[in-house]
Amino acid sequence: MRGVLPPLCLVLALAMAVAGFALWSIDAPEPNLELHRATVEDDEAYRDVLEAQLRRRQWQRKLLLGCLFAGSGTLIVAAFATMRPR
Repeated sequence: MRGVLPPLCLVLALAMAVAGFALWSIDAPEPNLELHRATVEDDEAYRDVLEAQLRRRQWQRKLLLGCLFAGSGTLIVAAFATMRPR
């Protein structure tokens, strides 16, 4: 098992890094048409709800990116820590 774990960790780390960069290349969540419409119609309550949803989506994206890159780094460290010296 010890001979399989380091390559598996490295493959998973590579997959997480690729997924992180792929997500990073996609645009961040932006205000949608409903938010603009609520701003124009001066609907404060609905606009506040839509802005809160937008902020939550932006925060979730940042958290996901951070977790993907941190997990990738952790798996790299785990892979090198579990390698046997020759």
